[in-house]
Amino acid sequence: MTALIIYCASFGAAPVAALPESFLLRVEHALELARADIVRMRKPAEQAAERMAGGGRLLAGGNAAFVSELCGRAGGFMQIKSADGLSLTPDDVVLIAAEAGGALPRSLLESGALRVVFGANAERPGTFSFSNYATETDISPTLANAIPGWLFTGELIAALTRLGKMPVLYESIGLYGGFSRMQQFGQQGVYWHENHHVPPVAPGVLANGYVDAVTAMLRRVEQEERGDIDRAGTWSAQAAKDGKRLIMYSMGHLFPAEVAETAIGQVFESAVWNSGFISHTPPDHDYAAGDVLIHIGYQHPPYRLLPKARAAGARVAYVDILRHRDYPTGTDVIWIDPMWPWSDACVAIEGYDVPALAASGVVNGAIAWEIHRVTSESH
Repeated sequence: MTALIIYCASFGAAPVAALPESFLLRVEHALELARADIVRMRKPAEQAAERMAGGGRLLAGGNAAFVSELCGRAGGFMQIKSADGLSLTPDDVVLIAAEAGGALPRSLLESGALRVVFGANAERPGTFSFSNYATETDISPTLANAIPGWLFTGELIAALTRLGKMPVLYESIGLYGGFSRMQQFGQQGVYWHENHHVPPVAPGVLANGYVDAVTAMLRRVEQEERGDIDRAGTWSAQAAKDGKRLIMYSMGHLFPAEVAETAIGQVFESAVWNSGFISHTPPDHDYAAGDVLIHIGYQHPPYRLLPKARAAGARVAYVDILRHRDYPTGTDVIWIDPMWPWSDACVAIEGYDVPALAASGVVNGAIAWEIHRVTSESH
């Protein structure tokens, strides 16, 4: 079987003029630019689907944050696993976010596997290239890679349905069925639905649905949460001027690397705070009056962070689906609603029981970067 390489990258084009200031709107712009590439995803997605339907594995490699973003995610493939340490075969499909410089290991190039590479440009026979539009929109490359990554995932799911195959998709573990679904399918190594009622999905339906849904979320955050985002940035800038502590807690898949390993981490300390999961022990940090703590969360508010921080006189801004009823937005607390649904995955598939394609990584990433932007420009 001939190897197939698909590269998704920003190809060094100069940034367009008059970019919006808001990172939310820049990410929206990247989504719209990526929409134009969806039609070209059909051919490589169908070739990948043929390999998978024939027994090939679906793997993810390269940048660790990207691997985590696509693995174990609501609305993503339950069968996708990290390629780290595995021997590849010509039947495998590997989704890769290349590290800085874009070089790929020779063993990967010589494996014969179908390689879907995000974050590098290497035009050659058998290579399909899609931009992440990070340069054109001046957004984080690691965040930008998630966009074509999810668009291609949608096209791959659709291509499989056209072969009569429906892959098992994850449900958010914040929903009642999330853990039982993993026990029923993932822990048993069952990655295909033996019986399903999903009709063939036409090319472009899922990927375009994702662009539509996520851009609507970003616009709503921009319209309804603008004042609170600006206030969180102003608080952070003042805390920096006063020599106070600035921490951005985060949780998820693209996070916390999107904080710790980017320019955000040069302004904010980075730490993991998995709100809503009692099995995770939060950081044992001390706070003082004037400190500012940002929590980029998931569904539940940071229940244990808010009382501890407020007792010390620290301010808190948290990004979660739910508001803490005892700490409504006020003088020293801000709740920012990210506007994605409780299911996280946001694109319905006719005849299927859970939606596809996770929104939280892209939307939460845009919010985190926008808080960083306002902080930096206010300092």
